[in-house]
Amino acid sequence: MFASASVSGAAASAAISTASLPYPRAEFVVTPQVVIPHQTEHVFIGPGMIKLPGGDLLMAAPWGSAPAEFQELRGIYPLPPVYHSKDGGRTWREEGRLRMEWKLTGTMNNGGFSFLRLKDGRIALLVHRYVPDNKGGGLPAIAFSADNGATWTPASIVGRGVAPDDGWYVMNDRLIQLRSGRLLVPAAHAVPGSGPEGDLAESGCFYSDDSGATWKLSQFVVLKGALRGMAEPCVAELPNGHVYMLARSGTGFLVDSYSGDSGATWSEAGNTALVSPCTSLTLKTLPDGRLIVFYNHARPVEPGSLFPRCPLVYATSADGGKTWSGPTVVDDEGWNATRPERELIYASVCFLDEGMLVFYSAHYTNGGTARRTPTQNLIGGGKRAILKYPAR
Repeated sequence: MFASASVSGAAASAAISTASLPYPRAEFVVTPQVVIPHQTEHVFIGPGMIKLPGGDLLMAAPWGSAPAEFQELRGIYPLPPVYHSKDGGRTWREEGRLRMEWKLTGTMNNGGFSFLRLKDGRIALLVHRYVPDNKGGGLPAIAFSADNGATWTPASIVGRGVAPDDGWYVMNDRLIQLRSGRLLVPAAHAVPGSGPEGDLAESGCFYSDDSGATWKLSQFVVLKGALRGMAEPCVAELPNGHVYMLARSGTGFLVDSYSGDSGATWSEAGNTALVSPCTSLTLKTLPDGRLIVFYNHARPVEPGSLFPRCPLVYATSADGGKTWSGPTVVDDEGWNATRPERELIYASVCFLDEGMLVFYSAHYTNGGTARRTPTQNLIGGGKRAILKYPAR
């Protein structure tokens, strides 16, 4: 089974840093804690969350192999379980599997989930589609619920007929709807002729102006000459109506681009001041209008490296991504100056009255030097925290 019926968790695990990081630390309403442990047959990765009417929370995460191992899993997996929280994200209970018809090639494996309340009242669920022998990806899939996640329309492919069904990657907490009603699905595409698993990526958006019935594809963006290109993009709409894209790359920094036409075309990409290996990030718009990004603030171990993936921090921007605050540490479990022992990645964020609910994946790391053993794969799990909102 994916998880036990009740996954409230035990006491929060203590950070095991060997030295202090020179950054301020987040203030907590509820401290970080593993509440959904990894299981033998899969690991927890790529969650999405949404607040329901009445205050309950819904969360789900795809089936996943251990991160950075890129196994071509060929099994036919059941749809993943859905979790609910009735106490603001403190505890979670599994309540059956997604009630959705899935007749597509591939599985909901790796990548991530995005839940979004649409302007018409429905909930959209966007998922990465893991396709064997296809560099681990395919065109993403989407489904809709008119009953707050109790049931879903059959999953359909985003971009069918407008893009090749080859190596595409959509991570968690990515789907947005602009003030105009346009849906944007930021996605990375493996550059033709590049290595396995999108080793060189270009970024863009699928967009829909008819509530997801049909889709178009934007211009691609790639950072010229950059190791690994531009991958796993996130987008946010700015107060002036422009759209901001933030992505990972192999430059040692997160990279960005802007669109002045609602995501159809993009400016030339460039480095931000956000120091990061080529690892995960999640971009959101705070209730007060500022941007916030959760990412791993660390120097890469070598040019183009995917590591380290610790600590997990956030930074904010009050000017649409032109400048960013310094990092604020959310979680540094396993951090040390020589060889971090944890990966803290793929955060999902839900804004509550009392603070920011953050759900992310915690894993044992070997820095990508070897496959994890089955015992190592069980270290960690789905971790949650509730943070106080950052001061201006």
